[in-house]
Amino acid sequence: MRTFTALLFLTAACFLTPRLTLAAEEAQHGASSGGHGGGHAESPLTVVWKWGNFLILFGGLGWYLRQPLREFLETRSRSIEEGLASGRLARESALKRMSEIENRMARLDDEVRALRAQAAREAEEERARILESAKVEAQKILEIAHREIEGLKKSARLELKAHVADLAVKLAEERLQKSVGSEENKRLVVRFIDSLETAKN
Repeated sequence: MRTFTALLFLTAACFLTPRLTLAAEEAQHGASSGGHGGGHAESPLTVVWKWGNFLILFGGLGWYLRQPLREFLETRSRSIEEGLASGRLARESALKRMSEIENRMARLDDEVRALRAQAAREAEEERARILESAKVEAQKILEIAHREIEGLKKSARLELKAHVADLAVKLAEERLQKSVGSEENKRLVVRFIDSLETAKN
């Protein structure tokens, strides 16, 4: 509302000031032409009138625009202060984040070394587990092979004993056949039959 009134006042002043000045100049011009008839010089009244118009115009504008101008300057000052505060906060936040990033980058080497050490430990543990598992498997295989070898030894011994027994029987038969004649065989057969009959009774 004050701005509209000030603009209205400014418009009226712009229209009235040239007309009033022109009227004052014409009056002064008539007076000077009637009195002196020649020279063109401004009278003190015209100078006072011009300065009076100037002071009224800009004084009125200053009076009506002081509050909007003050509000504008205060708003502008507040916005500048808020911008500066926001800039300070942004700068502090950026510095804080930069510090955090630098700290993380400094810790990154330690983390990489720790990860490498952990990976080396895990690889060594896995190697030890694999070796232990291989030893256990090898021991099991050796035990199985040992048992199989023992079984084969027993089987071979039994087969060897059976073969030796067969050979001994054959050898004994051959010797008996060579050493005992037919008559002796008959007597042995009769004696054997008699022992069987006796065993039955």
